Amino acid sequence: MSVMQQGLVLMVTGIAVVFAFLIILIIITKFLSVVVQKYFPEKAVQIKPTSPVVQLSGSTPGSTGRGSEPATGAQIGAGAQIAAAIAAAAAYSKR
Repeated sequence: MSVMQQGLVLMVTGIAVVFAFLIILIIITKFLSVVVQKYFPEKAVQIKPTSPVVQLSGSTPGSTGRGSEPATGAQIGAGAQIAAAIAAAAAYSKR
């Protein structure tokens, strides 16, 4: 056998081994996915719907957007909810 033939046999053998390993890996991954979903289902999280908060352009949370009128308690609460949601999202993204 010449060196070129040995090289081709080694290359084909290597490609076949890698291909077989990847096929086995895909099968095992799909099997484990089915097992985990069956025995450890993801718990459904109930999300309480809230009314959407619409902010006027140029206004800040806590202001009504109508000059120097004071903000109502509901508007301040909405701003606090938005700030809490942003803080929670930032904390989640840093995990």
